[in-house]
Amino acid sequence: MEEPKRLFRVALYKESTSPMEICAAMRHAGEIWLVPDWIKSPRGRSAKPLRMIPLSKFPHKKFPRTSEAFADYAINGVVPKGLFDRRIPPPVLSAAFGVLERPAVKVQMALLHYPS
Repeated sequence: MEEPKRLFRVALYKESTSPMEICAAMRHAGEIWLVPDWIKSPRGRSAKPLRMIPLSKFPHKKFPRTSEAFADYAINGVVPKGLFDRRIPPPVLSAAFGVLERPAVKVQMALLHYPS
């Protein structure tokens, strides 16, 4: 099972919501993937993504790593809210955005807390 070494922060706007949100993201299979939710292990030491969505499916920009940066990437435009629901999104939406449901990736809980 793959274990990423670092999580990223992606600033985005969800469809039908007004405040900007930060979503976790990770490198997997050579690209950056959004991880909207996690499934924690029974002992609470690690977690697996509930679903992963490739960042490349959205127009986005990368921010330089500075002390003022609040995110590593920002999505330009609005992201379909259905991709972020706990339940599985409709098949058409999943296929259009290349969604992976419950991939074989594990993250140590210490990584889920973003560095300041």
